[in-house]
Amino acid sequence: MAETRKTFKVSGMSCAACSARIEKALGPEDGISSVDAVFSSNMVNVIYDDEVTSEEEIKRLLAKTGYPVAEKADDGGGWDIRAIGVSAVLTIILTIYAMGPMFGLGVPLEDTPWAYALVQFALALPVLILGRKFFVKGIPALLHRSPTMDTLVSLGSGVAFLYSSYLMIAAMLGADSVSGICFDSAAMIVTLISVGKWLEFRSRIRADDAVSRLLTLIPEETSVVRNGEEVRIPVSELAVGDVVAVRPGERIPADGVVTEGKTSVDESMLTGEPMPVIKEVDAKVFTGTMNVDGAFRFAVERTGGDTFVSEIANMLEEAKATKAPVARMADRVAAIFVPTVITIAVLAALGWLLSGRDPTFALNVMISVLVISCPCALGLATPLAITVGSGKAAEHGILFRDAESLERSGKVDAIILDKTGTLTLGRPRVVSVDGDLNVLPAVMAAESRSEHPVGKAIVEYCESQGVEPADISDFEYTVGKGISFSSGGARMTAGSAELFGSEHESDDGTTHVVISVAGEKRAVISLSDGIRDGAAETVSLLKDRGISVTVVSGDSESSVRRTADLCGIENVHAGALPGDKTERVKDLQVMGKNVMMVGDGINDSPALAQADVGVAMGSGTNIALGSADVVLLNDDLYNLPRTVDYGRRTLKNIKENLFLAFCYNAVCIPIAAGLPYLLGMAEFSHMPMLAAAAMSLSSLSVVTNALRLRRYDPEY
Repeated sequence: MAETRKTFKVSGMSCAACSARIEKALGPEDGISSVDAVFSSNMVNVIYDDEVTSEEEIKRLLAKTGYPVAEKADDGGGWDIRAIGVSAVLTIILTIYAMGPMFGLGVPLEDTPWAYALVQFALALPVLILGRKFFVKGIPALLHRSPTMDTLVSLGSGVAFLYSSYLMIAAMLGADSVSGICFDSAAMIVTLISVGKWLEFRSRIRADDAVSRLLTLIPEETSVVRNGEEVRIPVSELAVGDVVAVRPGERIPADGVVTEGKTSVDESMLTGEPMPVIKEVDAKVFTGTMNVDGAFRFAVERTGGDTFVSEIANMLEEAKATKAPVARMADRVAAIFVPTVITIAVLAALGWLLSGRDPTFALNVMISVLVISCPCALGLATPLAITVGSGKAAEHGILFRDAESLERSGKVDAIILDKTGTLTLGRPRVVSVDGDLNVLPAVMAAESRSEHPVGKAIVEYCESQGVEPADISDFEYTVGKGISFSSGGARMTAGSAELFGSEHESDDGTTHVVISVAGEKRAVISLSDGIRDGAAETVSLLKDRGISVTVVSGDSESSVRRTADLCGIENVHAGALPGDKTERVKDLQVMGKNVMMVGDGINDSPALAQADVGVAMGSGTNIALGSADVVLLNDDLYNLPRTVDYGRRTLKNIKENLFLAFCYNAVCIPIAAGLPYLLGMAEFSHMPMLAAAAMSLSSLSVVTNALRLRRYDPEY
């Protein structure tokens, strides 16, 4: 089986029932193993066997269902603002004309019933034609026994229009009254819901700007070196192997490797790190990042959709096209909600008719129930919160692979940390120099010729101390031992402590490099794998959130214990093999814990896969984006509590949205069905209008609550 995952951007989804219809239609098809339709982003994520079916066949099935794949970006969500504007003007005129006599306002032809009704018909008909998408999609969906929000709107406004047309014809045939006519309600329903859906769409665009911000940072033109000269070409024409010249203030147009020059690059749009990164020859550069202060050239390695920023954008898009487990409940409700509402509306109308109320009253009740119960708020509750939450996290360099990963991150109560490369830098760092410091210039010059991590650490330390390298000669390197060289007429060595009959590594995991001059020991340089900045504070923040912290490492007991003590971690497991880490994850899960495993995404892959949430830390450029549930694009340890916080805050927002949606329907359906009238309250003939307004406001309230997440930013 050749399993393929593909995300389709479709047009026409307007509510959670639309999502359910797509999933119901595609799910049973041969070769399709999974379908996730998310109406808030108009995306359908399909996993299929490409040996059984194809991308083109899936597109055909989507079109047959009534939700064709969008061939180009839609800046209005299918809602034509000009058509809505015309509808609004006609509806306002119609409402004033229809309701004017109720408030003592004289209007033309009000004393001629058939003419009075005909004017309203003429004003309402264009509104329904402009809003025909409700009917074009809603009626077929009903006939296919998969009713949607469009079905409720088309039934509500259509029944009102047809009933009013019947009364108008009766007046033309001699009836002396058009009492009960409700052309204004039919028009108002279509107009108010169209306005509400357009406002909802614009709000959803605000929630969905993380990907668009990334992609708009890619420049349109760049300078490429051809025959020794710089030529401006469109970025779309770049090819692998081209040499690109980048000036200060320009954005980098492709991924590649620096071949000439030195500069600093602002990579905050990828990693969230505010400080520019120094780039020299052989350093990697990435599409969309900003060249700050130096000119350089680089060789193109990846362009277009293969670049790192495109991979990130695709990951964010895929996350939007998946559903969190909490959304499944809303989906199950939405799948049966619309048919249930239609049944309630019909029964309520029949009940009032049987109780002796007139047909106009019963009709208003039925229309009000149909319109006020549209399940848009219910369907928006989860995906919008997921979109906003994942987008905000991405600003810190935190990428969630899917919606489920974001939700699970909010439930974490135990975390396992690898030591090397996670709590520590993963490379040695000088912690002290004891003895004669005058040897450092010669040692610095000699170690600069070495590629060994210890040698690089010594050179970095000397540079930080302002040491200038001395002249050396006769350099020699002995594998596993150290180096020897001549300086100032004396033979010097810099090597492991065992050369002098002592241990190479102390009990606390510190490595010692001994410096000798003419066979005499002069200084000892001590190095250790340095603790990352903020490690102890990060552990404290995790504990404050009720999360137990464990460090599991394959290093020695003394080395792991020293790191754990410095970070404030009591639970330590040293000498662990990859399988041992996996077993530790399982042990915590058996205890009922929701476990987050943090590692490098490669050596720890079995444990990352076993954990409820696997987190890959690293530079983001050296890891596979699909190797973990969460990818951290930088080495900021504070992103661990941020990951938990964004998960918890998003989960809280989802629950608030679901509460708003369920409460809205629980309160509004009985009101629309006539409960106030049973309690002796005053009747209002234009209840359908209020129902349409209430339905739109319910969706907007959920959108507004989800957008509050945009203002959330952890203060650490």
